[in-house]
Amino acid sequence: MPVDYGEPLSEREIEIVRLVADGLTNREIALRTYLSPNTVKVHLRNIFTKTGVASRTELTVLAMQEGWISVPGVTDTPGSDSASADVTPAPETITPELPLQPVAPPWPRVRWVALAAGLVLAFMVLLLPHQPVGQAAVPAASGLVDQPQKFIVVTAPTSKDGWRELAPLPVRRARIGMAAYRNRLYVVGGTTEDGLTGRLDIYTIETGEWQSGAARPVALANIGMAALETGLLVPGGCDANGKPSAVVHLYAPETDTWTEVAPLPQPLCAYALTVYGGRAYLFGGWNGKTYQAVTYIYDAAANTWSEAPPPAEARGFGAAAALADRIFYVGGYDDRREWATCEVYLPKEERWDRCAPLLLPRGGLGLAAIGGRLYALGGGWSSYLGFNERYDPTTDTWTVIKTPIIGEWRNLGLTAYETSLYAIGGWSGDYLNRVYAIEVLPWRIFIPTTFFSP
Repeated sequence: MPVDYGEPLSEREIEIVRLVADGLTNREIALRTYLSPNTVKVHLRNIFTKTGVASRTELTVLAMQEGWISVPGVTDTPGSDSASADVTPAPETITPELPLQPVAPPWPRVRWVALAAGLVLAFMVLLLPHQPVGQAAVPAASGLVDQPQKFIVVTAPTSKDGWRELAPLPVRRARIGMAAYRNRLYVVGGTTEDGLTGRLDIYTIETGEWQSGAARPVALANIGMAALETGLLVPGGCDANGKPSAVVHLYAPETDTWTEVAPLPQPLCAYALTVYGGRAYLFGGWNGKTYQAVTYIYDAAANTWSEAPPPAEARGFGAAAALADRIFYVGGYDDRREWATCEVYLPKEERWDRCAPLLLPRGGLGLAAIGGRLYALGGGWSSYLGFNERYDPTTDTWTVIKTPIIGEWRNLGLTAYETSLYAIGGWSGDYLNRVYAIEVLPWRIFIPTTFFSP
């Protein structure tokens, strides 16, 4: 039953608020309360709606102000309620970034200190020098690790949506590399609940079965995979501390072996990767210090990387796909916000152009081209997503399409093979092993090799 802002919390909801304030995760709360993790998520959604908070931290502060939890070192005056008592929280529980609830004057001294600190911090930010062109500064590599902090909704696809759920990925994970090659889907690397992995899982489309291949020699995450004539290319990646690598491996499906090839011009992870004209194109990414605006091209025949004109925007966690005679580079995330940006690279002219932005910003999305259109799936780092998107290059427009997962669905694997799209794994409040397919082209159609922008 829908709830509204301002409704009182139930006893069960207040119990969950106290456990959130103790720092417990959804899974730990479920174990403590004998509820399922999904039920805990539903309770949290209702709590957030009723209280109007936007994060677990804000909920904890509200709980202290309302007296739902006790704070060490604070004594309530008998006969007075928690909203009007002269309560002074421990200094470490107040941060300048948190929106504070108004109280009757005079303010406690700690709040004046917090206000002054916030004003000083804002002044310092204004005085900071701008970053060089082609680089976007980040406060920390927070985008490189998964931090469950918000309510997520996961739904099951229905037949009317067109999505089918296939045999699950053997290990739940996100931040993977994925590609289709000769009637098989290859999923490599990424992050699991047990940490980084280099494992390779292979899905045979005809039989619907998974099998394991030789693991990549290094366990790295935030990677991509590109299917070339010589094999499957996997550049760089980041370790558990967010440190990127320049190592590049090529997997040979016929022999189930990995070979180290020419390294990246600089260590990178969280880049966008696609194939055009038999060569791999890499855009953007994280180099250990900043998000980049770079374009690198790998020539398998020469085993060399070359540099091409960079995109206009510096970002990571974008997605790229080749469509006709162009390469589209869309979305992204830079630890501050998600991007709706759409840039298009013209390889023959070696220049960039603009395309219509996504309907919603998306970071950690997947992008695939099929049937003369682009399909953008996933995202939701900082915004709630209830649909995916399809791009028509003849009209330069994005339109809404159904999604099997709503809310947050990022760092998944997405590829097109023959007439279908395949979406695998990702993160939605937890690591996923779900595998979805949708047939986009039930009939053979003619696809032009070039198109012109309006």
